[in-house]
Amino acid sequence: MARILLVDDDTDFTSATQTLLRAEHHDVSTVGSVAEASGALRRESFDMLFVDLSLPDGSGLELIKDDGPKAVIITGHPSIESAIRAVRGRVVDYLVKPLDKNQLIRSIESAAVDKPTRRVRSIDAIRPANMIGESPAMKSLIKSITEYGPTDVTVLITGESGTGKDLVAQALHNACNTDAKFVPVNCGAIPRELVASELFGHEKGSFTGAGAKRVGIFERARNGTVFLDEIGELPLDQQVALLRVLETGSIVRVGGEKEIPMTARIIAATNKDLEKEVTEGKFREDLFFRLMVLPIHVPPLREREGDISLLVNYFLEVYAKEHGTPAKFSPRLLAKLESYHWPGNIRELKHTVLRAAILNRGKDTVDTLPDNFDRPPRWADDVQGLRAGMSIKDVEKTLIEKTLDHFDGNKKLTAEALGISLKTLYNRLVEYEEDRV
Repeated sequence: MARILLVDDDTDFTSATQTLLRAEHHDVSTVGSVAEASGALRRESFDMLFVDLSLPDGSGLELIKDDGPKAVIITGHPSIESAIRAVRGRVVDYLVKPLDKNQLIRSIESAAVDKPTRRVRSIDAIRPANMIGESPAMKSLIKSITEYGPTDVTVLITGESGTGKDLVAQALHNACNTDAKFVPVNCGAIPRELVASELFGHEKGSFTGAGAKRVGIFERARNGTVFLDEIGELPLDQQVALLRVLETGSIVRVGGEKEIPMTARIIAATNKDLEKEVTEGKFREDLFFRLMVLPIHVPPLREREGDISLLVNYFLEVYAKEHGTPAKFSPRLLAKLESYHWPGNIRELKHTVLRAAILNRGKDTVDTLPDNFDRPPRWADDVQGLRAGMSIKDVEKTLIEKTLDHFDGNKKLTAEALGISLKTLYNRLVEYEEDRV
């Protein structure tokens, strides 16, 4: 039995919720304002606090203290702002009215579990070796990582392609001071028909080809971290399954019935505008809010003043050891790199530095840059065959094929240069091959 303080000015809601919780043998007191709740918390001891965000005399967040009872945020008006601010150290869940009974009970059960205390690690211990930068934008990013990292709360990382979202996910995992696994998965690279099996596992004989039981990614991660990269590529039907995992804290293998506790933390990342995807019906709104509890935006390289020279020097040092290339750029060329806007972000910079280093092998200093380094394939004017009157589909096909040629058939680099997922590129190439038949 838990002793619960329910704070909400909707008397019909508090009456119904109090009745429901008492039926589950919990001791429930109700108040309707911040002032009343503050008084109750001073006079009595509670195990849990269920609190609405919007109260007549202030925000329910004012009642959540580090030394207070564990809390569940309740709101009838979900928004990105409230989702961002909702979770603090003592918050165990975030629920939207009307409440689901089972979800309500699971929140109480979750609060009853004493998870191991996580301590904040130093920035040097958190930051991967190749997460380079001292700009204000980078310092702000590191601050968010140190604040969010030691929690078990879901994080959504957003940012342009090539900004290093995977490094941020790794740093968040490192901040937990755990030896548990960090399991990355590219949602856009898994064939649609295998997504459920990859994520949740399957039982033997659950579908054609399932000759043995398979343990999915969430189970393999155990108490570690599952990093769902390119979450915007997850099919709608599997978005429902992921939402269920986030709400219930458990998974069910394909073809199975047993609920298996999901102990891994989920970190997701995307370069898509998920708000727009929600509006267009391509991404579930309820999953969006579940993922947006703790958001982190990774700034593009053009907004990281002073970091380009640090990154260049780091990459050159690595390449000098690996390939025997020069260990420094000439000041003139370094200034040229710093003045460029880098639409492909760190990934584009890294590739440019590597090509320049190889080009200048045998010299003491890099004094020559690759031809047209500042004109990525997507803007290059050497794409032959474009003409007025071509359909958009034909233009797209021509650009994809020329970019693929530019990168000597490397599909990963081609997808990155075009700003599309690897899955999308494969789908397009399959379409073009079918058109030739």
